[in-house]
Amino acid sequence: MIIPIILILQFIEIISSASNPRLLIISLDGFRHQYLKKYPFETLNRVENEGIKSKNGMQPTFVTMTYPNHISIATGMYQEDHGIIHNRFFDTNLQKIVSFDTRDQGQWSDAKVEPLWITATKQGKRSAVLFWPAAHNEFHGTRPLIYSWAYSDNISMREKIDNAISYLRENVVELVMLYHFEPDKQGHIYGPDANETHEALIRLDRDINYLLEKVKKELNDDLNIIILSDHGMSNTVRTVQPFREGYVNRSSVGENILDGTLFSVTPRPGQ
Repeated sequence: MIIPIILILQFIEIISSASNPRLLIISLDGFRHQYLKKYPFETLNRVENEGIKSKNGMQPTFVTMTYPNHISIATGMYQEDHGIIHNRFFDTNLQKIVSFDTRDQGQWSDAKVEPLWITATKQGKRSAVLFWPAAHNEFHGTRPLIYSWAYSDNISMREKIDNAISYLRENVVELVMLYHFEPDKQGHIYGPDANETHEALIRLDRDINYLLEKVKKELNDDLNIIILSDHGMSNTVRTVQPFREGYVNRSSVGENILDGTLFSVTPRPGQ
């Protein structure tokens, strides 16, 4: 059986000794590292105990949001270097607000910004990038072999797993990078400690077991796997309203975005 496993959860990795190793990277959005100690997970705790894990987990980059951290994970760069500084932000080069679904290529004009799937493609490796932020963008004239168009929270984890394993089973690709929106979605709506979030975590634990069973049955346990998260989550004390509470004069700013814990503004000329 070729599946020792690394857990950082932020990280789980399964290491293979195959001559042509294949890699599956799965990101569980908003999976705070405390969940592993707070809840009894049949699969994830087994993976943690039987595999290899990072002692201190993975530290997210600031801003601790989904889009910029997934680009940091994919490129190994800080946000000030790869240029994605929030889930939604005003791009001074494009002179417009960009987000997950933006298809403009302007933000990728820097040749140093190269995600893992582009590096793999340049090295002759075939990649499938499923719902990972920026998967649908072209980087310097290059795209992965298979990619999803944009973010979606309507596709189940098991459907994504089925697609990923099918690509690997048929030797279509050597690298799969898969993003899933849970438990971040429930955490934002109900809070990180809510029953609804706990239920989503239990489903994910079962989904990971489903994945490992498919790897064993369909791939003969021959696969490297990393399961990670982009950031954690904490309860809010109160909601701040910058304009209403007088922190910022609305007439002195142009574009402004209040999203999550950050308020970004573009001052008007002379302000």
